[in-house]
Amino acid sequence: MTDNITGTNTINKTVSSHPLRIVQVAPDYYPIPPSNYGGIERMIYSLTEELVKRGHEVYLYASKGSQCSAKIINYEHTAPNPLSIADFVEKTLPDNIDIIHDHTHASIVGLKKLVIPTVCTIHDSRYNPIDYPVYLSKRALEIVGKNYGFFVYNGIDLNEYEFSEAKDDYLLFLGVLSWHKGIKEAIEVAEKTNQKLIIAGPIFNYEYYNKEIEPKIKNNPNIQYVGEVGGEQKQNLLKKAKCFLFPTSWEEPFGLVMIEAMACGTPVLAFRNGAVPEVMDGFPELICSSVDEMVLKLNSNQFPEAKLLREYVEKNFTAAAMTEGYLKLYNKILTEEVNYNYGDKLKETGKFTEAIQYYEQFLHLTDLSKGHKIKIYNKLADIYFDLKNSKKEREIIFKSFECGSPRAEFCCRLGYQFLQNNELDKAIFWYELATKLERPNNHEILYESCWTWLPFLQLCICYYKIGNLKKSYENNELALNLSPNNEMIINNKKFLEGVLKK
Repeated sequence: MTDNITGTNTINKTVSSHPLRIVQVAPDYYPIPPSNYGGIERMIYSLTEELVKRGHEVYLYASKGSQCSAKIINYEHTAPNPLSIADFVEKTLPDNIDIIHDHTHASIVGLKKLVIPTVCTIHDSRYNPIDYPVYLSKRALEIVGKNYGFFVYNGIDLNEYEFSEAKDDYLLFLGVLSWHKGIKEAIEVAEKTNQKLIIAGPIFNYEYYNKEIEPKIKNNPNIQYVGEVGGEQKQNLLKKAKCFLFPTSWEEPFGLVMIEAMACGTPVLAFRNGAVPEVMDGFPELICSSVDEMVLKLNSNQFPEAKLLREYVEKNFTAAAMTEGYLKLYNKILTEEVNYNYGDKLKETGKFTEAIQYYEQFLHLTDLSKGHKIKIYNKLADIYFDLKNSKKEREIIFKSFECGSPRAEFCCRLGYQFLQNNELDKAIFWYELATKLERPNNHEILYESCWTWLPFLQLCICYYKIGNLKKSYENNELALNLSPNNEMIINNKKFLEGVLKK
């Protein structure tokens, strides 16, 4: 499932066009908006304000001190505690919510698997086994999400960023003073160019700061640390800097501060890591691979015009564009949820013909992801299994292979069919294939047993039927390792050990 949110599904049942009731769940580190540091919190604020502006009813779970146009539900706990967030949201969730949007670092609400569809924006480089992950760039979707999920670029409200063509003679680093944000590299650039560098941002690791950073600042009068900044002080630093340095050293999920700097008309020199090539796509000449390359570009002093930088952000990274992306995603997910539920109700009430027709319509949608196609094929296979129509069930199974590699769930279905028909060689082939397949992301697994113990248990039966007791016992042992408390497997072990002793 990979999508950059270009449209919504539209078949028999669709989401109505009325305003949505949306819950936004913020982390519990800073209020919304943050007074100083807090890129995630600024993004949540911009998104929430835009959603309210468009007429949606938004509830924001956030730390005390938060102020925005949404209906704020303050956390009761004070110190950061993700588990408290999840429990509190579950207990206090307003009625008739359409969708939840989780921004916490561990996607802690998404992991709850609540009845209400939950979108989870992944703001770092952590993989979380959730239903609807949203990454901040194509790169993050590919590297962290393994192409399962969606991506929506961050955006900012340009009205909050002052533009200036006039620049002062200093470089700027704004961010956490840590190795992964490239603070040491920024200082090295300043040292090699003999230029003034202003550093602004929080210190989370004082041991690292005291040992690696503070001595360099004290020994160089051109380097100044001004602490955390926000509001007017941050605006002035961004708009007046001759160049913003972003030598990130990790898989940067997005890098909001890059577009903040460009919105102020300030050029950005950034390392080619994470999402940087996407965010800086309009100015590839500003992307660097090393400190020395950054030094060369600074010394050349060849930067785009300030107005071009501002126009680039206005065209690609506004809060309005970000909100539009998320609204398309919300509606896409809600439409799929409505459609799934409707098809399931047809099946549950015994209207198999109508359910089959309905699910087959689903498969003709051009924007249906591979993951959702597999789920639909599985639902159709379930129906044909219930109808005892093994021929149609097989057709659906083989059709599912068009989505890529065979799935263990479908291999086990085929193995079961051939086992029932006593075609044991064919049954063994499909069950053994199920044991050799590369396991997909947890999101894509329909039946965990098919990817673990079940095919080994069935192979135990197949080999017993053909008289190969040794292979039967070996496969039962493999099944037992994966499901040690399974009574069927335990009983098989006792039985086979008794037979093998004779």
